[in-house]
Amino acid sequence: MTRSGVSSSVSARLLAWVAWGLMLAGYWAPWVEGSTAGLTFSGFDLPHFLVFFQRAGYGPLVRERLWMPLWGLALGLGLLSLGPERRLRASPRGFFWLLALLWPLATWPPYPELLNPWSVEGRGGFIGGLMAACVVASLPLWPVSWRRRVALALPPAVLGITGPELVQAWRLWGEHLRIPPDMGWGLPLYGLGLALWGWAWWRTSW
Repeated sequence: MTRSGVSSSVSARLLAWVAWGLMLAGYWAPWVEGSTAGLTFSGFDLPHFLVFFQRAGYGPLVRERLWMPLWGLALGLGLLSLGPERRLRASPRGFFWLLALLWPLATWPPYPELLNPWSVEGRGGFIGGLMAACVVASLPLWPVSWRRRVALALPPAVLGITGPELVQAWRLWGEHLRIPPDMGWGLPLYGLGLALWGWAWWRTSW
């Protein structure tokens, strides 16, 4: 690889880390704000809150799809921790990969509900979190070209799975709670991170 190619790859890797950082900050920032009632929910809070919509029979709503941004963060961290190599070492990269491996389990139902993970309210987060953890665990075995394809597919996957459900939740919020929701600043920040993520991986071959 030429010097310019190495420089381009390094800058793309740094951009990917910046994009992931924006996604992380955006995920924990407010996504939905019901200013009238003082309700504010981050990307992590929203699926937990919408369980009450399911219990009340509001729908159709598949709130488990709103876990996809978190699973996407875990997958992104796993991809970044490996870089162009296929081996993990006792280094910060290994720590980041381990963190990415455990992170999807945050969508599992809490104890004691975890004793019955196949319940209607908990099985989506349980199955999805387990699948995401398995994908992250297998990443070191994948060729670099495969990992790059997964990284490029991440933004459309998150948007395609989460977007329609978020629109539906928005509609149900205003219809049943009678509180017009406002968009928090975390949602567009997460979207900006997704866009930069895709651009960064288009610029690199690792």
